[in-house]
This record gives sequence, C-alpha cells and structure tokens, in this order.
Amino acid sequence: MEIILNDKSIHFHIQYTKASKFSLEFSPEGLITLKAPKKSTPEEINAYMKTNSKVLLKFEEKLNTRTYLSSVKTYESDENFLFLGKVHKLSDLLSELPTTQEEVHVALEKFYMNKTKEIITERLAIYEPILQVKAKGFTIVDSPATWGTCNSKKQLTFNYKLSMAMLSAIDYVVIHELCHIMHLNHDRSFWRKVGMYDKNYKRHQEYLARFGAFMTI
Repeated sequence: MEIILNDKSIHFHIQYTKASKFSLEFSPEGLITLKAPKKSTPEEINAYMKTNSKVLLKFEEKLNTRTYLSSVKTYESDENFLFLGKVHKLSDLLSELPTTQEEVHVALEKFYMNKTKEIITERLAIYEPILQVKAKGFTIVDSPATWGTCNSKKQLTFNYKLSMAMLSAIDYVVIHELCHIMHLNHDRSFWRKVGMYDKNYKRHQEYLARFGAFMTI
C-alpha cells in the first residue's frame, strides 16, 4: 500500500495482528511494516499513518541519503555491489580486478554463482529436515524471471543473483521451493505451508520485488 505525505509517496506493508494498537516497524533495507489490529478500517490506517508523518518522512529521507546503488554498472573498483543484502565495493568482492569490463563481468558472475551455491547448500541442509522434505538436487542458473523453481521431479533451481539478497529473503526462496515439493501450485494450502516456516514471507516478497532491480552485475 502507499500513502502520500508532503507530496511524497510512502510505500508500506500491512500486517494484521491480535494487538489492540497500531505500531510501525522499519527494516534496514527500507521496508515499512504497519502492524494493525485485525478489524482496522482503511480510514483508521490512513489516520494513523498521517499522525506518524514526521517519523515516516524522516525514514524516507534517511533512505534517500544512503549509499548510492545503481542498476547500471561501469565496473570501477569503487563501484557498489550487493552481497547478502549489504553494499560492498567491487574491489572488496574480487581480490584481483581483471583489465576489461567483459572480464570483470565474467569474474563477478563466477563469484555470485559460487557464493549462491554455497549458501543454498547450507540453507537446504537447515530447512529440509525442518520441512521434512528432500530435494533430488539443485542447480544455480541465470534466470531473468524467477528467484527459484521446483519441478515435479523435486529438482530445484535458484537464481545465481540470490546471494545479493539478505539472508532472510534467501531463506524465504528456499522455503518457497521446498514447499513446492508438497504443493506444486500456489493454492491456499501452499501459502499456509510457506507461512508456517516464514511468518514474514510477504515482507520478503516485497523486498525482492523492490530491490531486485538493483541485484545486477
């Protein structure tokens, strides 16, 4: 959802709770979550957000002054790239910088491929026993459309850029694909299963949708 404050569009996610009062939660990545009582009306939500306009605008201003991250890369040594949700200089990710842009691109792709494979291996070892499922195997791929897939043979794929995301969002994708072993479609049973193991999955969806454009090389 969004609200306009001082001509600025503030995006936020609503999480309905059993609490009797409203509260706001801010993540370091820039996501705003409004925790609202279950029977809250749109008017009540709008009024609460407006009463907290100073806090919301200050948070938005802080986001606008943080380290700049471009979706278009020039491959300079001090250029910013994401790894596990944090900004790193190119020279921090690659110990030796190749001489041409093409070589840098190849080296970065190899870096993220290897890191994503390591992370997915670790996270599957954690979540497969918890969900009591077992994938037949997984591969790391370059996918422009998805973060992960699961087929009827229980074979998983994961986008090699996934290691650019924060770990909790990576966990969401791992949980999502493991739940597909039990439910191949996105019916209510599937989302209930995902919600059992990631209560904040909607926030992680929003994070990936909002920052996915910056997860580039």
